[in-house]
Amino acid sequence: MVSKVRANMRTCSRTTLVKAELRDDGTVGIHIATDCDNVRQYAKLLGDTVTMEDLTDYRNSRIFADDIRMVLSLPCLVPSAVINAASMEAGLLTTSCAKRAGSNDNEFVFDE
Repeated sequence: MVSKVRANMRTCSRTTLVKAELRDDGTVGIHIATDCDNVRQYAKLLGDTVTMEDLTDYRNSRIFADDIRMVLSLPCLVPSAVINAASMEAGLLTTSCAKRAGSNDNEFVFDE
């Protein structure tokens, strides 16, 4: 099965689709399709594979490593989309939970 997560960055009008697929060796293959040049650079730096350590050990995760993530703006949701798609594919996030939630989002709140 391929797990997919879409990152909708409305503040910069960019969209990214992350596809994750569990491999026989226990790693997760990652494919990132986007209309953002910075995310394309991030995808190139990240490569097409993440490990269970990348999904479970924040300090050592390549997904959030400074030398890989440096091309993205701080509020960019793509690294979280990679974590979510790969976690669902690896069984760390259940499909039923993902379907029930529908999405995770940040909402701008303005006092009126």
